[in-house]
Formats: sequence, C-alpha cells, structure tokens
Amino acid sequence: MEPVRKLPFSYVFSNPFKGCILIFEYSYFLLQKNGHANNILDLAVKEYQTSGTQATVLNALQHAIKENSNGDYDVLMQLTVDIIVNNCMCK
Repeated sequence: MEPVRKLPFSYVFSNPFKGCILIFEYSYFLLQKNGHANNILDLAVKEYQTSGTQATVLNALQHAIKENSNGDYDVLMQLTVDIIVNNCMCK
C-alpha cells in the first residue's frame, strides 16, 4: 500500500472515507440510544445523506483543498479531522 504522502493529493482529501467515519460514529450513537442494532447502519446513512451533513462535509473538504492547494498534508489532515469533529451527527 502506498504511503499517504505518495497518493494523489486530491484522492487523499476528497475520498468518501470521511463520511464513513461520521456514519459509523452516528451508528454507535444510535445503538447506544436505541439499545438494539436493527437497521442502525441504514438509519445512519440515510440521516447522513438527508440531513445536509454530507453536502456540508463535501463543501468543507473542497474549500480546504482549494485554500491549501500548496499540498501541505499536515495542515490538510488537521483540517480534515476538524471537519469530521465539527460535523459530528450525535450532537
């Protein structure tokens, strides 16, 4: 597997894995709240897609990439973590 710093810049910061983190986090929240696992992942994906979170995350990532086009991975990684934390769906 390629080290992250050798992968194409746009791939590292625009792939869908950031959304997966939010979906799994929200799934865990729903599981704790509901106490059962029936359709938890489906509910979390639907909420992610319909709540505006997906669009917000994608816009924030695109903005971060545009504003930091010099390719500073450390800065962009921190911005990515900030975007994920700021868009936590279990608030």
